[in-house]
Amino acid sequence: MRFFIYIMVLLITSSCNIDDVITTTVPPQIAFEGSSRLYTVKVGRQIVITPQYSSVEDAQYCWSCDGETISQTPTLTFSHTQSGQYYITLTVTTPFGTAQEEIRIDVVDLETPTVTLTGSPTMTLVLGSYYLFNATVKQVSLPTTIAWALNGQPVEGEYGYLFNASTLGKHTLTVTASNSDGKSSDTVEIEVLSADQMPFVWEFDSLELHTVVGRKIAIIPTEMSDTENVSYYWLSNNQPQDASREPYYIYTPTSVGRHTIKATASTLRGDEPLVISHIFTVDVYPQDKYYTPATPSSSKSWHKVYQYTPAPGQFIGDQYTASTPTEACCVAEARMRDGLYLSLGGFGGFIVVGFDHSVSNKEGYDFAVAGNSFNSSSEPGIVWVMQDENGDRLPNDTWYELAGSETGKSETIQNYAVTYFRPSGAGMAVEWRDNYGNSGVIDYLPTYHKQDYYYPQWIASDSYTLRGTRLKERNYDKYGNGAMWIQPPYDWGYADNYSSIDRLSTAEGSEGKAMPNGFDISNAIDCMGEKIELHHIDFVKVQTACNTKSGWLGENSTEIFDIYSLE
Repeated sequence: MRFFIYIMVLLITSSCNIDDVITTTVPPQIAFEGSSRLYTVKVGRQIVITPQYSSVEDAQYCWSCDGETISQTPTLTFSHTQSGQYYITLTVTTPFGTAQEEIRIDVVDLETPTVTLTGSPTMTLVLGSYYLFNATVKQVSLPTTIAWALNGQPVEGEYGYLFNASTLGKHTLTVTASNSDGKSSDTVEIEVLSADQMPFVWEFDSLELHTVVGRKIAIIPTEMSDTENVSYYWLSNNQPQDASREPYYIYTPTSVGRHTIKATASTLRGDEPLVISHIFTVDVYPQDKYYTPATPSSSKSWHKVYQYTPAPGQFIGDQYTASTPTEACCVAEARMRDGLYLSLGGFGGFIVVGFDHSVSNKEGYDFAVAGNSFNSSSEPGIVWVMQDENGDRLPNDTWYELAGSETGKSETIQNYAVTYFRPSGAGMAVEWRDNYGNSGVIDYLPTYHKQDYYYPQWIASDSYTLRGTRLKERNYDKYGNGAMWIQPPYDWGYADNYSSIDRLSTAEGSEGKAMPNGFDISNAIDCMGEKIELHHIDFVKVQTACNTKSGWLGENSTEIFDIYSLE
Protein backbone atom coordinates (compact mmCIF):
# COMPACT_ATOMS: atom_id res chain seq x y z
CA MET A 1 0.00 0.00 0.00
CA ARG A 2 2.77 2.43 0.90
CA PHE A 3 4.58 1.61 -2.37
CA PHE A 4 1.38 2.37 -4.35
CA ILE A 5 0.93 5.74 -2.63
CA TYR A 6 4.60 6.66 -3.36
CA ILE A 7 4.17 5.84 -7.07
CA MET A 8 1.01 7.97 -7.26
CA VAL A 9 2.73 10.97 -5.63
CA LEU A 10 5.69 10.67 -8.01
CA LEU A 11 3.39 10.64 -11.02
CA ILE A 12 1.45 13.65 -9.74
CA THR A 13 4.60 15.77 -9.13
CA SER A 14 6.28 14.97 -12.44
CA SER A 15 3.41 15.92 -14.75
CA CYS A 16 -0.20 16.87 -14.80
CA ASN A 17 -2.76 16.08 -17.53
CA ILE A 18 -5.49 18.70 -17.50
CA ASP A 19 -7.89 18.55 -20.41
CA ASP A 20 -5.28 16.62 -22.39
CA VAL A 21 -2.61 19.45 -21.85
CA ILE A 22 0.53 18.24 -20.15
CA THR A 23 2.16 20.92 -17.94
CA THR A 24 5.87 20.47 -16.99
CA THR A 25 7.00 20.90 -13.43
CA VAL A 26 10.79 20.97 -13.95
CA PRO A 27 12.89 24.00 -12.81
CA PRO A 28 13.58 26.87 -15.27
CA GLN A 29 16.50 26.73 -17.68
CA ILE A 30 18.73 29.69 -18.86
CA ALA A 31 20.96 29.70 -21.95
CA PHE A 32 23.20 32.53 -23.18
CA GLU A 33 24.48 32.93 -26.69
CA GLY A 34 28.07 31.65 -26.85
CA SER A 35 29.98 30.03 -24.04
CA SER A 36 32.08 32.91 -22.62
CA ARG A 37 29.22 34.89 -21.04
CA LEU A 38 31.41 37.95 -21.69
CA TYR A 39 29.97 41.11 -23.23
CA THR A 40 31.55 44.45 -24.16
CA VAL A 41 29.99 47.88 -24.45
CA LYS A 42 31.41 51.40 -24.55
CA VAL A 43 30.91 54.00 -21.84
CA GLY A 44 27.48 55.61 -22.10
CA ARG A 45 26.27 53.17 -24.74
CA GLN A 46 23.50 50.56 -24.22
CA ILE A 47 23.76 46.81 -24.65
CA VAL A 48 20.70 44.55 -24.78
CA ILE A 49 21.15 40.98 -23.55
CA THR A 50 18.35 38.48 -24.31
CA PRO A 51 18.93 34.96 -22.94
CA GLN A 52 17.05 31.88 -24.13
CA TYR A 53 14.71 30.42 -21.53
CA SER A 54 12.72 27.19 -21.03
CA SER A 55 10.30 26.08 -18.34
CA VAL A 56 9.61 29.65 -17.25
CA GLU A 57 5.83 29.67 -16.82
CA ASP A 58 4.92 32.14 -14.05
CA ALA A 59 8.61 33.06 -13.75
CA GLN A 60 10.08 35.98 -11.85
CA TYR A 61 13.29 37.54 -13.23
CA CYS A 62 15.97 39.35 -11.27
CA TRP A 63 19.19 40.88 -12.67
CA SER A 64 21.52 42.04 -9.90
CA CYS A 65 24.95 43.71 -9.73
CA ASP A 66 26.91 44.10 -6.49
CA GLY A 67 23.85 42.92 -4.54
CA GLU A 68 21.49 45.50 -6.05
CA THR A 69 18.63 44.70 -8.41
CA ILE A 70 19.05 46.45 -11.75
CA SER A 71 16.24 44.85 -13.77
CA GLN A 72 13.25 42.49 -13.34
CA THR A 73 12.54 41.76 -16.99
CA PRO A 74 13.59 38.80 -19.15
CA THR A 75 15.78 41.08 -21.27
CA LEU A 76 18.53 43.25 -19.74
CA THR A 77 19.24 46.71 -21.13
CA PHE A 78 22.53 47.85 -19.57
CA SER A 79 24.71 50.96 -19.74
CA HIS A 80 27.24 52.66 -17.46
CA THR A 81 29.06 55.98 -17.29
CA GLN A 82 32.28 54.49 -15.91
CA SER A 83 34.57 51.95 -17.52
CA GLY A 84 35.26 48.70 -15.69
CA GLN A 85 34.21 45.08 -15.29
CA TYR A 86 30.68 44.47 -14.05
CA TYR A 87 29.57 41.01 -12.87
CA ILE A 88 25.81 40.52 -13.17
CA THR A 89 23.75 37.65 -11.81
CA LEU A 90 20.49 36.56 -13.44
CA THR A 91 18.06 34.68 -11.20
CA VAL A 92 14.87 33.08 -12.61
CA THR A 93 12.34 31.70 -10.13
CA THR A 94 9.22 29.61 -10.85
CA PRO A 95 6.93 27.56 -8.57
CA PHE A 96 9.05 24.55 -9.49
CA GLY A 97 12.53 25.85 -8.81
CA THR A 98 15.23 28.49 -9.38
CA ALA A 99 17.98 28.89 -11.99
CA GLN A 100 20.91 31.28 -11.70
CA GLU A 101 23.70 32.33 -14.11
CA GLU A 102 26.47 35.00 -13.98
CA ILE A 103 27.73 37.13 -16.86
CA ARG A 104 30.42 39.80 -17.14
CA ILE A 105 30.03 43.08 -18.99
CA ASP A 106 33.21 45.03 -19.76
CA VAL A 107 32.50 48.73 -20.12
CA VAL A 108 35.35 50.25 -22.16
CA ASP A 109 36.23 53.86 -22.86
CA LEU A 110 35.12 55.58 -26.02
CA GLU A 111 37.76 56.09 -28.69
CA THR A 112 37.06 59.77 -28.95
CA PRO A 113 39.84 61.44 -30.96
CA THR A 114 42.00 63.98 -29.15
CA VAL A 115 43.25 66.85 -31.29
CA THR A 116 45.71 69.54 -30.25
CA LEU A 117 47.17 72.53 -32.03
CA THR A 118 50.95 72.83 -31.84
CA GLY A 119 52.10 75.89 -29.94
CA SER A 120 50.50 78.46 -27.67
CA PRO A 121 46.71 78.88 -27.34
CA THR A 122 47.16 82.57 -28.12
CA MET A 123 49.32 84.13 -30.79
CA THR A 124 50.08 87.59 -32.09
CA LEU A 125 51.11 87.98 -35.72
CA VAL A 126 52.18 90.98 -37.68
CA LEU A 127 50.00 92.12 -40.58
CA GLY A 128 50.97 90.48 -43.87
CA SER A 129 52.63 87.43 -42.34
CA TYR A 130 51.77 83.75 -42.79
CA TYR A 131 51.79 80.99 -40.19
CA LEU A 132 51.29 77.25 -40.60
CA PHE A 133 49.22 75.80 -37.77
CA ASN A 134 49.71 72.06 -37.28
CA ALA A 135 47.19 69.74 -35.67
CA THR A 136 48.18 66.55 -33.88
CA VAL A 137 45.58 63.82 -33.45
CA LYS A 138 45.95 60.94 -31.02
CA GLN A 139 45.65 57.76 -33.03
CA VAL A 140 42.58 55.55 -32.52
CA SER A 141 41.34 52.52 -34.41
CA LEU A 142 38.30 54.33 -35.83
CA PRO A 143 38.40 56.42 -39.02
CA THR A 144 38.80 60.07 -38.05
CA THR A 145 38.19 63.25 -40.02
CA ILE A 146 39.70 66.71 -39.50
CA ALA A 147 37.83 69.98 -40.02
CA TRP A 148 39.04 73.58 -39.67
CA ALA A 149 37.03 76.74 -39.05
CA LEU A 150 38.20 80.35 -39.02
CA ASN A 151 35.92 82.72 -37.15
CA GLY A 152 33.18 80.07 -37.31
CA GLN A 153 33.40 79.56 -41.07
CA PRO A 154 34.76 76.31 -42.57
CA VAL A 155 38.16 76.60 -44.25
CA GLU A 156 40.21 74.05 -46.13
CA GLY A 157 42.95 72.17 -44.34
CA GLU A 158 43.90 68.69 -43.22
CA TYR A 159 46.55 68.33 -40.51
CA GLY A 160 47.84 71.81 -41.27
CA TYR A 161 46.27 75.18 -42.00
CA LEU A 162 48.19 78.13 -43.46
CA PHE A 163 46.87 81.30 -41.87
CA ASN A 164 47.25 84.55 -43.78
CA ALA A 165 47.39 87.51 -41.40
CA SER A 166 45.76 89.84 -43.90
CA THR A 167 43.15 91.43 -41.65
CA LEU A 168 43.78 93.41 -38.49
CA GLY A 169 41.97 92.31 -35.35
CA LYS A 170 41.25 89.13 -33.44
CA HIS A 171 40.56 85.80 -35.08
CA THR A 172 39.61 82.36 -33.79
CA LEU A 173 40.93 79.25 -35.50
CA THR A 174 39.38 75.91 -34.50
CA VAL A 175 40.31 72.39 -35.52
CA THR A 176 37.93 69.49 -34.86
CA ALA A 177 38.62 65.76 -35.07
CA SER A 178 35.54 63.51 -35.37
CA ASN A 179 34.71 59.82 -35.53
CA SER A 180 31.78 57.59 -34.64
CA ASP A 181 32.65 57.75 -30.92
CA GLY A 182 32.66 61.52 -30.69
CA LYS A 183 34.76 64.57 -31.40
CA SER A 184 37.16 67.00 -29.79
CA SER A 185 38.35 70.47 -30.69
CA ASP A 186 41.22 72.79 -29.99
CA THR A 187 41.30 76.53 -30.54
CA VAL A 188 43.91 79.21 -30.96
CA GLU A 189 43.16 82.90 -30.57
CA ILE A 190 45.09 85.00 -33.09
CA GLU A 191 45.57 88.75 -32.91
CA VAL A 192 46.86 90.48 -36.01
CA LEU A 193 48.59 93.78 -35.33
CA SER A 194 50.34 96.29 -37.47
CA ALA A 195 54.11 96.44 -37.08
CA ASP A 196 53.98 99.44 -34.75
CA GLN A 197 51.45 97.68 -32.49
CA MET A 198 53.43 94.49 -31.92
CA PRO A 199 54.36 93.70 -28.31
CA PHE A 200 57.76 92.16 -27.66
CA VAL A 201 58.95 88.91 -26.12
CA TRP A 202 62.04 88.55 -23.92
CA GLU A 203 62.31 85.15 -22.22
CA PHE A 204 65.10 83.09 -20.60
CA ASP A 205 65.40 79.37 -19.90
CA SER A 206 66.58 79.75 -16.33
CA LEU A 207 66.81 82.47 -13.70
CA GLU A 208 69.28 80.45 -11.56
CA LEU A 209 72.87 80.21 -12.79
CA HIS A 210 76.23 78.83 -11.59
CA THR A 211 79.81 79.81 -12.39
CA VAL A 212 83.30 80.14 -10.96
CA VAL A 213 84.85 83.40 -9.80
CA GLY A 214 86.52 85.30 -12.62
CA ARG A 215 84.76 83.40 -15.44
CA LYS A 216 82.35 85.03 -17.87
CA ILE A 217 78.78 83.85 -17.92
CA ALA A 218 76.31 84.75 -20.66
CA ILE A 219 72.73 85.61 -19.79
CA ILE A 220 71.13 85.23 -23.20
CA PRO A 221 67.39 85.18 -24.01
CA THR A 222 66.12 81.98 -25.56
CA GLU A 223 63.14 83.75 -27.08
CA MET A 224 62.73 87.38 -28.04
CA SER A 225 61.09 89.50 -30.69
CA ASP A 226 62.94 91.62 -33.15
CA THR A 227 61.06 94.70 -32.05
CA GLU A 228 62.98 97.95 -32.36
CA ASN A 229 62.83 100.83 -29.91
CA VAL A 230 63.24 98.58 -26.88
CA SER A 231 65.42 99.85 -24.04
CA TYR A 232 67.36 97.35 -21.92
CA TYR A 233 68.70 98.08 -18.45
CA TRP A 234 70.78 95.77 -16.24
CA LEU A 235 71.65 95.99 -12.54
CA SER A 236 74.39 93.83 -11.03
CA ASN A 237 74.19 93.61 -7.24
CA ASN A 238 72.07 96.76 -7.44
CA GLN A 239 74.75 98.63 -9.37
CA PRO A 240 73.80 100.01 -12.81
CA GLN A 241 75.68 98.44 -15.70
CA ASP A 242 75.78 101.30 -18.16
CA ALA A 243 77.96 99.37 -20.61
CA SER A 244 75.14 96.88 -21.30
CA ARG A 245 72.27 98.23 -23.36
CA GLU A 246 71.77 94.93 -25.18
CA PRO A 247 69.08 92.25 -24.68
CA TYR A 248 71.83 89.96 -23.31
CA TYR A 249 74.44 90.45 -20.60
CA ILE A 250 77.92 89.01 -20.12
CA TYR A 251 78.68 88.89 -16.43
CA THR A 252 82.11 88.33 -14.84
CA PRO A 253 81.81 87.89 -11.05
CA THR A 254 84.82 88.99 -9.01
CA SER A 255 83.88 87.39 -5.69
CA VAL A 256 82.52 84.13 -4.36
CA GLY A 257 78.92 84.02 -3.15
CA ARG A 258 75.41 84.68 -4.40
CA HIS A 259 75.02 87.55 -6.83
CA THR A 260 71.78 89.16 -8.00
CA ILE A 261 71.21 90.58 -11.46
CA LYS A 262 68.12 92.53 -12.39
CA ALA A 263 67.13 93.10 -15.99
CA THR A 264 64.46 95.34 -17.48
CA ALA A 265 63.26 95.82 -21.04
CA SER A 266 60.76 98.54 -21.89
CA THR A 267 59.02 100.00 -24.88
CA LEU A 268 55.85 101.87 -25.73
CA ARG A 269 52.67 100.49 -27.22
CA GLY A 270 51.03 103.68 -28.30
CA ASP A 271 51.27 105.92 -25.27
CA GLU A 272 51.24 102.95 -22.91
CA PRO A 273 54.57 101.70 -21.55
CA LEU A 274 55.21 97.98 -21.81
CA VAL A 275 57.83 96.58 -19.41
CA ILE A 276 59.30 93.12 -18.84
CA SER A 277 61.57 92.40 -15.85
CA HIS A 278 63.65 89.41 -14.72
CA ILE A 279 65.71 88.76 -11.59
CA PHE A 280 68.62 86.30 -11.87
CA THR A 281 70.64 84.69 -9.09
CA VAL A 282 74.21 83.66 -9.88
CA ASP A 283 75.96 81.36 -7.41
CA VAL A 284 79.74 81.84 -7.70
CA TYR A 285 82.21 79.23 -6.46
CA PRO A 286 86.00 79.08 -6.03
CA GLN A 287 88.17 77.55 -8.76
CA ASP A 288 88.79 73.78 -8.34
CA LYS A 289 87.01 73.60 -4.98
CA TYR A 290 85.12 70.44 -5.93
CA TYR A 291 87.83 68.44 -7.68
CA THR A 292 87.19 64.68 -7.28
CA PRO A 293 90.42 62.66 -7.51
CA ALA A 294 90.53 59.25 -9.16
CA THR A 295 90.80 56.13 -6.99
CA PRO A 296 92.13 52.66 -7.84
CA SER A 297 88.54 51.59 -8.55
CA SER A 298 87.76 54.54 -10.84
CA SER A 299 86.68 53.76 -14.37
CA LYS A 300 88.25 55.36 -17.43
CA SER A 301 84.92 55.22 -19.20
CA TRP A 302 81.85 57.31 -18.45
CA HIS A 303 80.12 56.48 -15.17
CA LYS A 304 76.53 57.63 -15.74
CA VAL A 305 74.25 59.00 -18.47
CA TYR A 306 72.48 62.04 -17.02
CA GLN A 307 70.51 63.07 -20.08
CA TYR A 308 69.77 61.58 -23.47
CA THR A 309 67.76 64.01 -25.59
CA PRO A 310 68.24 63.21 -29.26
CA ALA A 311 66.70 65.14 -32.09
CA PRO A 312 64.23 63.13 -34.17
CA GLY A 313 66.00 60.66 -36.44
CA GLN A 314 65.69 57.30 -38.14
CA PHE A 315 67.54 55.43 -35.37
CA ILE A 316 65.51 56.93 -32.50
CA GLY A 317 63.38 54.17 -31.00
CA ASP A 318 64.38 51.76 -33.77
CA GLN A 319 65.82 48.96 -31.64
CA TYR A 320 64.59 49.99 -28.19
CA THR A 321 61.67 51.54 -26.37
CA ALA A 322 61.63 54.20 -23.67
CA SER A 323 58.66 56.14 -22.35
CA THR A 324 60.37 58.45 -19.83
CA PRO A 325 63.64 60.43 -19.76
CA THR A 326 64.91 58.08 -17.05
CA GLU A 327 64.22 55.04 -19.23
CA ALA A 328 65.95 56.79 -22.14
CA CYS A 329 69.10 57.23 -20.03
CA CYS A 330 68.97 53.55 -19.10
CA VAL A 331 68.68 52.62 -22.77
CA ALA A 332 71.70 54.80 -23.59
CA GLU A 333 73.75 53.23 -20.82
CA ALA A 334 72.80 49.70 -21.84
CA ARG A 335 73.61 50.22 -25.51
CA MET A 336 77.02 51.74 -24.88
CA ARG A 337 77.91 49.10 -22.28
CA ASP A 338 77.02 46.45 -24.87
CA GLY A 339 79.32 48.08 -27.42
CA LEU A 340 76.46 49.39 -29.56
CA TYR A 341 76.30 52.85 -31.06
CA LEU A 342 73.85 55.48 -29.85
CA SER A 343 72.35 57.95 -32.32
CA LEU A 344 71.84 61.61 -31.37
CA GLY A 345 69.44 62.26 -34.26
CA GLY A 346 69.38 65.48 -36.26
CA PHE A 347 70.77 68.88 -35.30
CA GLY A 348 71.03 69.59 -31.57
CA GLY A 349 70.41 66.06 -30.31
CA PHE A 350 72.70 65.40 -27.36
CA ILE A 351 73.84 63.11 -24.59
CA VAL A 352 75.33 64.14 -21.22
CA VAL A 353 77.60 61.74 -19.32
CA GLY A 354 79.59 62.08 -16.13
CA PHE A 355 82.74 60.38 -14.84
CA ASP A 356 83.18 58.90 -11.36
CA HIS A 357 86.19 61.21 -10.91
CA SER A 358 87.44 64.52 -12.27
CA VAL A 359 89.35 64.26 -15.56
CA SER A 360 92.45 66.43 -15.30
CA ASN A 361 93.68 68.75 -18.02
CA LYS A 362 97.09 67.38 -18.90
CA GLU A 363 99.39 67.68 -21.88
CA GLY A 364 97.73 66.46 -25.10
CA TYR A 365 94.40 64.72 -25.40
CA ASP A 366 92.54 64.19 -22.12
CA PHE A 367 89.56 62.09 -23.20
CA ALA A 368 88.10 60.42 -26.29
CA VAL A 369 84.71 60.06 -27.93
CA ALA A 370 84.22 56.98 -30.11
CA GLY A 371 81.85 57.41 -33.07
CA ASN A 372 81.22 55.38 -36.21
CA SER A 373 82.87 57.60 -38.82
CA PHE A 374 84.67 56.12 -41.80
CA ASN A 375 86.36 57.40 -44.93
CA SER A 376 83.30 58.83 -46.70
CA SER A 377 81.05 59.38 -43.72
CA SER A 378 81.57 62.00 -41.01
CA GLU A 379 78.63 63.30 -38.99
CA PRO A 380 80.32 65.77 -36.66
CA GLY A 381 79.28 66.36 -33.09
CA ILE A 382 80.20 69.40 -31.01
CA VAL A 383 81.79 68.43 -27.70
CA TRP A 384 81.12 70.42 -24.54
CA VAL A 385 82.69 70.06 -21.09
CA MET A 386 81.58 71.07 -17.60
CA GLN A 387 83.14 71.27 -14.16
CA ASP A 388 81.13 70.37 -11.11
CA GLU A 389 81.33 73.99 -9.99
CA ASN A 390 78.83 73.75 -7.14
CA GLY A 391 79.86 70.32 -5.85
CA ASP A 392 76.51 68.54 -6.12
CA ARG A 393 77.78 65.96 -8.67
CA LEU A 394 75.11 67.00 -11.16
CA PRO A 395 75.61 68.59 -14.60
CA ASN A 396 73.79 71.82 -13.72
CA ASP A 397 76.69 74.28 -13.99
CA THR A 398 78.29 76.01 -17.00
CA TRP A 399 78.97 74.28 -20.31
CA TYR A 400 82.11 75.23 -22.24
CA GLU A 401 82.45 74.35 -25.90
CA LEU A 402 85.66 72.73 -27.08
CA ALA A 403 86.94 74.71 -30.04
CA GLY A 404 87.46 72.88 -33.31
CA SER A 405 88.67 73.70 -36.79
CA GLU A 406 85.42 75.52 -37.64
CA THR A 407 85.32 77.74 -34.55
CA GLY A 408 85.25 81.44 -35.43
CA LYS A 409 84.47 80.93 -39.12
CA SER A 410 81.75 83.11 -40.60
CA GLU A 411 79.67 80.10 -41.68
CA THR A 412 79.63 78.62 -38.14
CA ILE A 413 76.49 79.70 -36.28
CA GLN A 414 76.49 80.11 -32.51
CA ASN A 415 73.21 79.90 -30.54
CA TYR A 416 71.45 78.16 -33.42
CA ALA A 417 68.06 76.69 -32.42
CA VAL A 418 65.72 74.18 -34.05
CA THR A 419 62.19 73.36 -32.87
CA TYR A 420 60.86 69.90 -33.73
CA PHE A 421 57.13 69.07 -33.89
CA ARG A 422 55.52 65.71 -33.14
CA PRO A 423 54.08 64.10 -36.31
CA SER A 424 50.31 63.99 -36.59
CA GLY A 425 50.29 60.28 -37.44
CA ALA A 426 52.42 57.19 -37.74
CA GLY A 427 54.78 57.01 -40.70
CA MET A 428 54.96 60.79 -41.13
CA ALA A 429 58.01 63.04 -41.39
CA VAL A 430 58.99 65.26 -38.45
CA GLU A 431 58.66 68.97 -39.19
CA TRP A 432 61.15 71.53 -37.86
CA ARG A 433 61.66 75.29 -37.78
CA ASP A 434 64.84 77.15 -36.84
CA ASN A 435 65.44 80.56 -35.30
CA TYR A 436 66.39 81.98 -38.70
CA GLY A 437 62.96 81.43 -40.24
CA ASN A 438 63.87 78.24 -42.08
CA SER A 439 61.84 75.03 -41.99
CA GLY A 440 62.12 71.46 -43.19
CA VAL A 441 61.53 67.84 -42.25
CA ILE A 442 63.32 64.80 -40.90
CA ASP A 443 62.27 62.29 -43.56
CA TYR A 444 60.50 59.04 -42.69
CA LEU A 445 62.42 56.15 -44.28
CA PRO A 446 60.17 53.05 -44.14
CA THR A 447 62.56 50.97 -46.24
CA TYR A 448 65.05 50.87 -43.39
CA HIS A 449 63.35 52.04 -40.18
CA LYS A 450 59.67 51.24 -39.64
CA GLN A 451 58.99 52.44 -36.10
CA ASP A 452 55.88 54.63 -35.97
CA TYR A 453 57.72 57.85 -35.24
CA TYR A 454 61.23 59.27 -35.35
CA TYR A 455 60.16 61.73 -32.62
CA PRO A 456 61.53 60.55 -29.22
CA GLN A 457 58.78 58.63 -27.43
CA TRP A 458 59.83 59.90 -23.99
CA ILE A 459 59.36 63.58 -24.80
CA ALA A 460 55.87 64.38 -23.56
CA SER A 461 55.40 67.76 -25.24
CA ASP A 462 54.30 68.06 -28.86
CA SER A 463 57.34 70.19 -29.68
CA TYR A 464 60.77 70.83 -28.23
CA THR A 465 63.70 73.10 -29.06
CA LEU A 466 67.38 72.20 -29.20
CA ARG A 467 70.12 74.85 -29.20
CA GLY A 468 73.81 74.73 -29.93
CA THR A 469 76.57 75.50 -32.40
CA ARG A 470 75.86 74.68 -36.04
CA LEU A 471 78.58 73.80 -38.53
CA LYS A 472 78.16 74.41 -42.23
CA GLU A 473 77.23 71.13 -43.90
CA ARG A 474 79.66 69.48 -46.34
CA ASN A 475 77.68 66.48 -47.57
CA TYR A 476 77.09 66.18 -51.32
CA ASP A 477 75.64 63.89 -53.99
CA LYS A 478 78.74 62.52 -55.70
CA TYR A 479 77.19 61.60 -59.06
CA GLY A 480 74.18 63.91 -59.02
CA ASN A 481 71.70 61.06 -59.26
CA GLY A 482 71.20 60.37 -55.55
CA ALA A 483 73.00 57.03 -55.67
CA MET A 484 76.02 57.94 -53.54
CA TRP A 485 76.20 60.59 -50.87
CA ILE A 486 79.57 61.68 -49.46
CA GLN A 487 79.96 63.21 -46.00
CA PRO A 488 83.54 64.57 -45.85
CA PRO A 489 85.42 65.04 -42.57
CA TYR A 490 86.20 68.31 -40.83
CA ASP A 491 89.82 69.05 -39.96
CA TRP A 492 89.70 68.47 -36.18
CA GLY A 493 87.81 68.95 -32.94
CA TYR A 494 84.58 66.98 -33.48
CA ALA A 495 83.12 63.62 -32.48
CA ASP A 496 82.16 61.03 -35.12
CA ASN A 497 84.55 62.76 -37.53
CA TYR A 498 87.08 60.91 -39.72
CA SER A 499 89.81 63.45 -38.99
CA SER A 500 93.40 62.78 -39.99
CA ILE A 501 94.52 64.95 -37.05
CA ASP A 502 92.70 63.79 -33.92
CA ARG A 503 91.60 60.31 -35.00
CA LEU A 504 93.20 58.01 -32.44
CA SER A 505 92.99 54.83 -34.48
CA THR A 506 95.29 54.05 -37.40
CA ALA A 507 92.67 51.73 -38.91
CA GLU A 508 90.88 52.78 -42.05
CA GLY A 509 87.54 52.40 -40.33
CA SER A 510 84.36 50.81 -41.62
CA GLU A 511 80.68 51.38 -41.28
CA GLY A 512 79.34 50.46 -37.84
CA LYS A 513 82.74 50.20 -36.15
CA ALA A 514 83.93 52.41 -33.29
CA MET A 515 86.38 55.13 -34.33
CA PRO A 516 87.67 57.38 -31.50
CA ASN A 517 88.63 61.06 -31.67
CA GLY A 518 90.82 62.69 -29.01
CA PHE A 519 89.88 65.90 -27.18
CA ASP A 520 91.97 68.39 -25.23
CA ILE A 521 90.36 70.29 -22.35
CA SER A 522 92.74 73.16 -23.14
CA ASN A 523 90.56 73.91 -26.20
CA ALA A 524 87.66 75.05 -24.00
CA ILE A 525 86.20 78.46 -24.86
CA ASP A 526 83.74 80.61 -22.96
CA CYS A 527 80.53 82.28 -24.09
CA MET A 528 82.50 84.99 -25.90
CA GLY A 529 84.58 82.46 -27.82
CA GLU A 530 87.62 83.25 -25.71
CA LYS A 531 89.99 80.61 -24.41
CA ILE A 532 89.36 79.60 -20.81
CA GLU A 533 91.58 77.70 -18.41
CA LEU A 534 89.96 74.59 -16.94
CA HIS A 535 92.13 72.45 -14.71
CA HIS A 536 89.67 69.56 -14.86
CA ILE A 537 86.21 68.55 -16.00
CA ASP A 538 83.52 66.20 -14.64
CA PHE A 539 80.89 66.03 -17.40
CA VAL A 540 80.86 65.78 -21.19
CA LYS A 541 78.11 66.61 -23.66
CA VAL A 542 78.14 65.56 -27.32
CA GLN A 543 75.69 67.27 -29.69
CA THR A 544 74.90 66.81 -33.39
CA ALA A 545 76.38 69.82 -35.20
CA CYS A 546 74.83 69.81 -38.69
CA ASN A 547 71.27 70.37 -39.87
CA THR A 548 71.27 68.54 -43.17
CA LYS A 549 70.31 65.25 -44.81
CA SER A 550 71.83 63.02 -47.46
CA GLY A 551 69.04 61.66 -49.63
CA TRP A 552 68.27 58.00 -48.98
CA LEU A 553 70.83 57.98 -46.15
CA GLY A 554 68.55 60.31 -44.20
CA GLU A 555 69.48 63.02 -41.71
CA ASN A 556 73.09 63.62 -40.64
CA SER A 557 73.23 62.41 -37.05
CA THR A 558 76.18 62.02 -34.72
CA GLU A 559 76.59 58.48 -33.34
CA ILE A 560 78.72 57.49 -30.38
CA PHE A 561 79.89 54.24 -28.81
CA ASP A 562 81.82 55.45 -25.80
CA ILE A 563 83.28 58.44 -23.94
CA TYR A 564 86.38 57.70 -21.89
CA SER A 565 89.36 59.42 -20.27
CA LEU A 566 92.90 58.97 -21.58
CA GLU A 567 94.61 59.17 -18.18
